[in-house]
Amino acid sequence: MLEAAKQQAEICKVFSNANRVLILWTLGNKEMAVGDIADAIASSLQNTSQHLRLMKDKGIVVSRRRGHEIYYHVAEHGLVKDCRILQCTMQDTPQPKQIVRVDFSRRKESEQPG
Repeated sequence: MLEAAKQQAEICKVFSNANRVLILWTLGNKEMAVGDIADAIASSLQNTSQHLRLMKDKGIVVSRRRGHEIYYHVAEHGLVKDCRILQCTMQDTPQPKQIVRVDFSRRKESEQPG
């Protein structure tokens, strides 16, 4: 069970970067060339390639070469579905309310809670 938790934590780390989430959304259930992915997420080819390499190393995407082009697709389509569910959940969740902090150090001893 601990190993599964470690694997999930590693995958979550990958998606701590917005560009990598955008890559996952962009790929969805299709295969795309690196240049097309870069254009779709409005990022440089070099930056997109670095993100894709990391995602490939973690087993999230798979690549294949055709001539000079490298194409990527999501290794497990369940990941795309899970990411979309998370996206929908976040859109339906109300924004957190502002946290009000009370400085008890300025209160008189008679006003201290407890």
